[in-house]
Amino acid sequence: MKRTLSVVILLLLLGVVAVLGTERYDRSRSEARVMTGVRQQFDDHVVRFRDDLRALQDLNGRLAAALAAAPGAEAGPFAAIAPGMARARPDIRSIVFVRKLRIEQVYPIAGNEPVIGLDYSLRPQFMAKIAYMIRHRVPVIDGSTRLVQTGRTGLIFRAPIFDAPDATGGDGYRGMTALTVDLENTLRRAGLIGPETAFDLAIRTREGDRPAYGLFGDMALFDQPHVPAAITLPDATWELAAVPKDGLAYDPARAWLIRGVGATVTLLLLLAVLYRGGAWRPGQGECAVRDGLASLRTLLLIATLAPMPLMVGLAGWLVFSASIQAVEDLERQQVDELADQLRNKVIDFFEVPRAAATFNAGQFKSGLAGLDRREDLLRSFLLQLRQQPLLTLLSVGTADGGYLGAGRPPMGTERGLRILRAEVPGGALRIDRVDDDNRPSTSAGIGNPHYDARVRPWFQAALQADSLRWYPAYRYAVHDPGGLFEDMGMGMSVALRDGAGRLAGVLTADVALSQVSRFLRAEMVRIDGIAFLAEADGALLASSVGEPIYHLEGGQVRRVLADQSDTPEIRLLGARILHSARVAGRQSLESEGRRYLARWQSIQLPDGPMLTIALALPESRYAEPAERALNRIGLLILGFWMVGVVAALLAAWWLSRPLLALSRWAEDLAGGGGRFSPSVRSPVREIAVLAHALDRMADRQRSHARDLERQVAERTQALVQANQRLVGLSLTDGLTGLANRRHFDEVLAREGDRSRRDRRPMSLLMLDVDWFKHYNDQYGHPAGDVVLCQIARILLESVRRPGDLAARYGGEEFAVILPGLDVREAEGMAERIRDRVEALAIAHAHGLSGRVTISVGVAEMDLDDAHGAETLVGRADAALYRAKAGGRNRVETARAAAGPDGPPA
Repeated sequence: MKRTLSVVILLLLLGVVAVLGTERYDRSRSEARVMTGVRQQFDDHVVRFRDDLRALQDLNGRLAAALAAAPGAEAGPFAAIAPGMARARPDIRSIVFVRKLRIEQVYPIAGNEPVIGLDYSLRPQFMAKIAYMIRHRVPVIDGSTRLVQTGRTGLIFRAPIFDAPDATGGDGYRGMTALTVDLENTLRRAGLIGPETAFDLAIRTREGDRPAYGLFGDMALFDQPHVPAAITLPDATWELAAVPKDGLAYDPARAWLIRGVGATVTLLLLLAVLYRGGAWRPGQGECAVRDGLASLRTLLLIATLAPMPLMVGLAGWLVFSASIQAVEDLERQQVDELADQLRNKVIDFFEVPRAAATFNAGQFKSGLAGLDRREDLLRSFLLQLRQQPLLTLLSVGTADGGYLGAGRPPMGTERGLRILRAEVPGGALRIDRVDDDNRPSTSAGIGNPHYDARVRPWFQAALQADSLRWYPAYRYAVHDPGGLFEDMGMGMSVALRDGAGRLAGVLTADVALSQVSRFLRAEMVRIDGIAFLAEADGALLASSVGEPIYHLEGGQVRRVLADQSDTPEIRLLGARILHSARVAGRQSLESEGRRYLARWQSIQLPDGPMLTIALALPESRYAEPAERALNRIGLLILGFWMVGVVAALLAAWWLSRPLLALSRWAEDLAGGGGRFSPSVRSPVREIAVLAHALDRMADRQRSHARDLERQVAERTQALVQANQRLVGLSLTDGLTGLANRRHFDEVLAREGDRSRRDRRPMSLLMLDVDWFKHYNDQYGHPAGDVVLCQIARILLESVRRPGDLAARYGGEEFAVILPGLDVREAEGMAERIRDRVEALAIAHAHGLSGRVTISVGVAEMDLDDAHGAETLVGRADAALYRAKAGGRNRVETARAAAGPDGPPA
């Protein structure tokens, strides 16, 4: 028997392994088939997309060639060619001619008004591609920006126009042509997105040695098994990834079929092993009967215990794997959502200096601001700083090295605005406090004694470009006595030139990096996470832990790198990011015994540096509750299994003991015995009847037959009475399909008791169709029945929570029980139901506004009232009365005191 038991256990283990292996193999085959289908569809659509891009590029190139042949007279060829291009490709959003960096011609004008006269030199998001186009003299496709016209992501096809080089040695750049299409529409036209596609799409671009950045879709698709593709353009390479949609994933029904077949085969093999092991053969001294293969106790034990280990093991494995997968999915989803939110907020943060610099550069360009009106300029700067608390400095450095600016101290506790002036080139920087009228009040001291704006990084960066652009992070050189400006900053600057093109100065808008750190710290405190912002080379710009991002060594600034941070988590994650060489990714890491789930993404500043924003959240935030739940589930499964084993043993003994006694007694009677009558007690009625029959078989046959006939008659009568009671207890209204009044009363009483016991609110809606008698008189009762059914359908669609009940209270009156809702929530639901009924627009000559409407009374049960459920109906009905009296087609809420007794006539 021990050998048989060992074989049974081994067979169970082999069955589980075989089922899991078969399921894994079938899953991999299914995923391979799906991936093959996706690859075939994806490759065809990528070819169409590549051809579409080339066609648009060729179309724009022909326009550029035509305009290049008409220097100074581009308007004529443009007006002749652009309409034909738009007719040939209706998906083109706009066609423009740009002279130097300013748009001169636009077609069509309607819908493209925002780009007329647009100056690209003040739009840094476009300048990187334009500069590449001019420098390399090649057409480019810009897909990394949002269109000015629509705010949607678009594709901008640009082709440069050059004149012959002149004697001055210039590059001959005259301008460019550009046509714009919507990116999503172009992808849909090529069949790469849409409901008919079998995959999700992501696109990223890689330009030279720069890290790739996303153009479309979720960049996390590149980290999953995907079908890759690449499109080579003159200025970049686009990488595409296709991942099968969720609906094409492995069918769970196949897994359950494999598990069911495996369990059946394993059970059959177990039965065969037990039979061959002698578990069903009669023991010594037992009567060998032809029709008896096993004892009742053996059969019960086999039927109960044999499948139990397999079922419990399979259930435990399924619960465990599903729970682990759910926790991992939740972790990834939460981290991705928080990372995306943090990235968007950081982008918005750096949008502040860009917007300020663009606005002020436009003011200078239009003549609304100038260095000859310095006091007005200062007041304008101060007003902008008051309106935008994230800005640190707004200033102008003059061509001779002077400086004029307004700022807000980023360090310390004092946040009052300051005016900073260096009137004499290379002179001292004077700092003044500002009153509420934006005028200098008291002196805050003398800062840098030899301040020359011309040597500052933001000044130098502006001179190297003809457009608004970012400058690298740098240490402020204010050197104020209190050290309130002892920080690093970053922003945008642009050269200001007079009408003759001479340099007048450099405008800059700047944010202190300590403000970014404070922002990250505020975001991370609530989620117990760590975040940092770094440049492409790993130099820290800000962190949520507030550690220094630079050190002064011999008067020189030494930047702190993320992989050399004093914070272990930042140091470890910074090293992972640096070694991965990816602009986005997700990793698990462990630091000082604590596990984190990390996510990092890139932020490409328009015509500026690429930054990396990283976020690390402790897994304990999600894992510890999940582990506790899994432990409880495991203990629960083990407990149920042990209880099942004990229950099976007790049930087998309990059921078989009286039958074994009867079997021995029957054998004794068959052998001519029967001198004693064993006392057989069993709660099973059939066993007791059998024992009684064997005891009185000879002399009570006729009496026993009469008893059986009487029992049959009693059972028949009981069945008839039960059927009659069942008919009387029908719970559904025959017309509307809602619960009837009887069911309503039962549920109201039951839910009322539960609400008082659990101390949770319960509300009741009483609804009545307005002027329904007049409707029946006007349109007939069949039409009235149709109205009631339509209202009932709305109630059924509106009441979906477990425990809610919609009932026909009587005639044209309905009721809705809402456990768990207080009166305000119930009032909102009542308004929605009333709106939907009115929206049916059922004609009613006598109704309000000529349509069928309802009035609703709302009441919440008093949990301290022992008869709260009964009182609730009266209070809701009183509220309904007030709704009727108040003009109908409205919702009224029950007052604290009871209302009038009856409805209006």
